[in-house]
Amino acid sequence: MIKKKIKNIYKMLRYAYTKDIHIKCVNVKYGSNKKQYYKVYKCDNNKPTIFFIHGGGWWQGSPSLYSGVGKFLFKHGYTTVLVGYRLVPHYRYPIQIEDAFKALKHYIKHNEQDKIILGGYSAGSEIASHLAFDTNRQNNYDINRSMLKGFMSISGVLNFNECYSKKSKRLINNYLYNNNINDCNPINFIDKKSNISTLCIHGDSDTLIDVNNSKTFINRLRNLNNNAYIKIIKGYEHEDAIDIIRGNGNKYSKYIFDFLEKNI
Repeated sequence: MIKKKIKNIYKMLRYAYTKDIHIKCVNVKYGSNKKQYYKVYKCDNNKPTIFFIHGGGWWQGSPSLYSGVGKFLFKHGYTTVLVGYRLVPHYRYPIQIEDAFKALKHYIKHNEQDKIILGGYSAGSEIASHLAFDTNRQNNYDINRSMLKGFMSISGVLNFNECYSKKSKRLINNYLYNNNINDCNPINFIDKKSNISTLCIHGDSDTLIDVNNSKTFINRLRNLNNNAYIKIIKGYEHEDAIDIIRGNGNKYSKYIFDFLEKNI
């Protein structure tokens, strides 16, 4: 297990910081805090922009550390925005969500774009789910919902009540602090207006964030619309799933591209 974690860390760093002269990105500030920035990998085409939020248990991670995701999607012709946000313990729920909305509003204001796919990995999926389903904040930030064409979650924290591991419970408690868990639970933001096309990808051997996070989320959506899809990868642990959108990808990367093609 320790060797596997070291290998995953090495892959993340290698994919993030290996230079490629054919790939350029820019860092854009959307607030005064050093964490309030996003990286843009810009493609000149009419494909939707992927607005992706990194994982890290709400207390670590950055767009730079997830640069491998931006490079991978850019190589496949997708403008990709990697979003940073302020972190626990200095900032608790809902600061991370507010930052994501500020970043989205800033990007829309400064770019001509009418098709956006929201996405995230692990804790980043929880934050991205608010962009997709939190109608009150969408209204508060004047986000045009017709621009939001899809939501992709990889190993996502989408139902706090389905997180059973000691580590996941500790991370959630540190994130929510004194907030009521049911008031904050991502699955509870799904309502009859929730018609955005959704894809959840999860490993069936995920010991950090149980696969039932994705299963229950998709089941709730399927009671409302036919645009909810789930792909469960046999034998995948939590950190394995991110490999489908970094480096050279793998055979499961087709799940992402099939979904994107449906929503172009």
